[in-house]
Amino acid sequence: MHFKHTLFVKVSNEGSPVLSTIITLIVRVSLINELNPIGSASAFTFSVFENSPVDTLVGKVTFTDADWPFNNMEYTIVGGNLGTPPKFYIEPDTGVIKLLDSLNREIESQYKIAVKVTDLDKDAIPDPLRQRSGTAQVTINVLTKL
Repeated sequence: MHFKHTLFVKVSNEGSPVLSTIITLIVRVSLINELNPIGSASAFTFSVFENSPVDTLVGKVTFTDADWPFNNMEYTIVGGNLGTPPKFYIEPDTGVIKLLDSLNREIESQYKIAVKVTDLDKDAIPDPLRQRSGTAQVTINVLTKL
């Protein structure tokens, strides 16, 4: 997004007759993607019951982009989501983490995953040279279902 400002400058002399002219100045300001996304926390902790069904909401990772108010972010899990199939899924555009496979507390009582957040700048087609990113550590505790 570019911001455009138009200025009209009138210049005149004190002669006789008075001569003057009007000059139009157009100033375009382009935003520069210079700040990394900032998380509401550097580490997030969520809990989910064992044997919860697939697609259960685990939690939401929230980041903002200080130099782009529309927060065009992409969330990806980049570590700790081992297994076939993986246990967790993150919605790329919202940061919502959901359960992708059943959990068993007796096998694993806690999971630690790494989430990468990339701001996609303001372009319709993301420019990898201008993208900025941040990471968050996510701890997911598995609770015993009563």
